[in-house]
Amino acid sequence: MGIKPFPDKKYQIIYADPPWQYGSKQPLRSGGTRFHSLEKEYPTMSLPEIQELPVKDICQQDCVLFLWATDSHLKEALTVLEAWGFKYITIGFIWEKVTNKGNLVANLGAWTMKNYEICLLATKGAMQKYKLVNNIYQKVVAERTKHSQKPEEVRRRIKLMFGEIPAIELFARQKTEGWDSWGNDPALKRGNK
Repeated sequence: MGIKPFPDKKYQIIYADPPWQYGSKQPLRSGGTRFHSLEKEYPTMSLPEIQELPVKDICQQDCVLFLWATDSHLKEALTVLEAWGFKYITIGFIWEKVTNKGNLVANLGAWTMKNYEICLLATKGAMQKYKLVNNIYQKVVAERTKHSQKPEEVRRRIKLMFGEIPAIELFARQKTEGWDSWGNDPALKRGNK
């Protein structure tokens, strides 16, 4: 996939939004289906490609992973976090997507309308001792903007929960202060920070 090498630094917070392959079919009113691909938005990766990323090499002994997944990728997301050396704990965040006018965003799905995206929380080691607060809300209501861009509010809540410990965003689409970044977005081509 032509992405830059992983950093040689160790982190205690890994925040990742993998470029899942969908290959799903959307039902048409006329019957039949239409293939939906995300390749026009960004290069996607197969499940084995995501699982084989050397995430274990950049984790400190005690580490937390926040992993974004759509409802159709939950099974795959659980195998990814295990392949990366983490144990699933809970759903960290549920993002309710709204428009800039506050209306609920609903995308067509094969079974139900899609309104939410899920961020799983997994750990390795004794990460619980780094948790600073117990009042972080799971539900995030935020505007859906650019395709696949996640709300800044989630990063803010992660830092409230764990403070200023070493953090990296994998598959980042922009640089964020206080976070190292790794990904294939043109805005990140100038380096990992």
